[in-house]
Amino acid sequence: MTHASLPGGCLCGAVRYEARGMPHRVASCHCSMCRRHSGADYLTYVGYPFDCVRFLKGSPTLYRSSDAAARGHCAACGSPLTFIYHADPQTLWLTGGSFDDPTVAAPKEHWFVADKLAWVQLDDRLPQWPGAPEG
Repeated sequence: MTHASLPGGCLCGAVRYEARGMPHRVASCHCSMCRRHSGADYLTYVGYPFDCVRFLKGSPTLYRSSDAAARGHCAACGSPLTFIYHADPQTLWLTGGSFDDPTVAAPKEHWFVADKLAWVQLDDRLPQWPGAPEG
């Protein structure tokens, strides 16, 4: 990701955001909660400092999915948009597919591969963590 400002938002356009600068991390998560949240085999998240993300139109509706985290989605169309891990409150994770150009959100690692679906083949040679990595 080399762009200074990256726009994104939900399917219906009710929520729009802009992420500025370089993300902390880009990871594909294979845990069962991310699969259910996204309805996909796994979900790629792009982590930014909270102050580098600005909502231009609307804001995600938060759902506290566990004691450890809250997930944000568009209240109108249901698009998954954000993830907030309470132990890391300075980072806002944006869903990679919600960027206007999702090709800029290429994952750099895989999380919770111990929970991945058996038929998902990871042959991209990216680092793989059995759960969530430290740090």
